[in-house]
Amino acid sequence: MPVARKATPAVDPERFWKKVERGGEDECWEWTAGTFGVGYGKIRADSPNSRRCLLAHRVAWVLSNGRDVPSGLQVLHCCDNRLCCNPAHLFVGTHVDNMRDMVEKGRSPKTAGEANGFHRLTIEAVREIRKEYASGQTQQVLADRYGVTRQQISLIVLRRRWKHI
Repeated sequence: MPVARKATPAVDPERFWKKVERGGEDECWEWTAGTFGVGYGKIRADSPNSRRCLLAHRVAWVLSNGRDVPSGLQVLHCCDNRLCCNPAHLFVGTHVDNMRDMVEKGRSPKTAGEANGFHRLTIEAVREIRKEYASGQTQQVLADRYGVTRQQISLIVLRRRWKHI
């Protein structure tokens, strides 16, 4: 069951839209004020003494639709521009919808194997681990030799990690 989300606090529409550079109907309307570290626009709620910042594209959707975002849903961008506040580019969907859209548009991070900045093993090492394990070497010995945990060796030989090799 989705967690109930509090209603979006009020934001003065005039104050909000002054911070948006509006373009044509089909163009992105860029947020020109502050952003969160991940690149989404943010605006402070109008509540007295409020320190709560809201996502600008979410506020744009609420102001344009005259109602809050339905419980369990998010406001998504069809344009993939995090600063866009054009209501024509915004739609509601689930987190799964958002992730599916990301994969379909090729925006998912390529973090498998050596592309992952935290990798400790190389493709050659993974192949060697599988070969040695098949020859009877224990997972603990392999873990000690390659400087990883026994659990990582298990995931590698079961092909739950480094599946692409």
